[in-house]
Amino acid sequence: MDTGKAKNRLVDRRTALKLAGGAGLAGLAWPRSAAADETTLSIWTGYPELVPYYQAVADAYAKTKPGVKCTIFSTTLREHEQKLSAAVPTGTGPDIYDVGFNISINFIQAGLISANSPDVDQYLRSGAWSPTIMDVFTLEGKSYGLPLLLSTAALYYNKAMFKEAGIANPPATFTEMMDAARKLTKIDASGKMTRSGMSLRLSGQGSGIAEKFRFILEPAGGSLIVKTPSGKYHQNYDNDAGHAALQYYIDAVQKFKVDDPKVQHDADAFVAGNTAMLFREAWVIGEIQQKNPSLDYGTIEIPKWTAGGPSKMLLQPWGIYVNGKSSNQPAAWDFLKFLTNPENMLRLTTMTGWVAARQDVDWKPLLQKIPQFEVFVSPPKDVEFYVEPVLPPWDEIETRLADQLPAAYVDPSLKDNPAKVAETVHKWATQTDDLLKEAGLYGAT
Repeated sequence: MDTGKAKNRLVDRRTALKLAGGAGLAGLAWPRSAAADETTLSIWTGYPELVPYYQAVADAYAKTKPGVKCTIFSTTLREHEQKLSAAVPTGTGPDIYDVGFNISINFIQAGLISANSPDVDQYLRSGAWSPTIMDVFTLEGKSYGLPLLLSTAALYYNKAMFKEAGIANPPATFTEMMDAARKLTKIDASGKMTRSGMSLRLSGQGSGIAEKFRFILEPAGGSLIVKTPSGKYHQNYDNDAGHAALQYYIDAVQKFKVDDPKVQHDADAFVAGNTAMLFREAWVIGEIQQKNPSLDYGTIEIPKWTAGGPSKMLLQPWGIYVNGKSSNQPAAWDFLKFLTNPENMLRLTTMTGWVAARQDVDWKPLLQKIPQFEVFVSPPKDVEFYVEPVLPPWDEIETRLADQLPAAYVDPSLKDNPAKVAETVHKWATQTDDLLKEAGLYGAT
């Protein structure tokens, strides 16, 4: 991607949000209706699988507040973020929307999401959510929105395929995972892969490619950025960990041939039985329940990089917010409290597979029915979680890296070429530092 164009895009997006937020401050004083007769709340989501959940909660809420109705709009995650970025600043967005903090922080800084009222802030700090999650929803001492669900990935593995290949246990380390994948991969007589040993994120759009790269980078001992004692940040993958993570992908595709960009990928491949292993969030369980309930599979924590090392898993809280320009803010907040109560949080996970963010949910009934949820709702005590930094340029940092990863995975010049791998990672890491410098957040120490 052209550096100049990307820089201009970043500046233009932030400038537009700030200008629109400033121009729309008067909108915060718009008439605010209470949860009374003929109130219609519009809800936008980037996850279509949440629509039935929102509708079920809305139906239950309407029994206590008959005058309140909800309209729900969903699209793909990337389109959702784009539509919000276009609509919220102009006052044409929804009353309520769910989104990641990498997007909401820009709205917060532009004045398009108001700080929580004392009442909502007290609800957030009631003990229903862990301190780690509350920190993600707090900026400069003020809280914004409510935690809805948790995005954390684990390893899915097909038990029947493991048994067929004579593999007794799921992999405990990344080396074991590669070894298992080589035994699990199937190639037909023409040399075409008919079953991948593992399904990695090799292509796609947006920051998700880099997010999945971090599933391997973090256990290897690196991270995209690290906070310095001075409070600034710099890249943390132009090192052995970054080299090893990239090499793992290259080896999987080019050397050991346990994955291939041309085969089916991601949850669709695992649900259909076309891959043996997959890193993904809990929502895949919901997909399996709907599309292939007889699938014989298990879930465990992300493997360790080496035996005795830590198992690291991403903890990415997903929030739900009231639009700062909504004319239905009191009604919207009343609905959000109902939406996030323990009963409806259990409903969320049961209906969608996404893990609810509340920590006071009784998971026993769900685990008795679907034990594969255990690694998500009650992970091993030795698992180390890493969270996404709450920084305005974070989405751009991930997206710019994601733009470059797919080509590297299939670049033949990188196969068995550690020097070229190191050179490639250095170029990416320099770009990461440049983005931090543009944001005034870079510091070497």
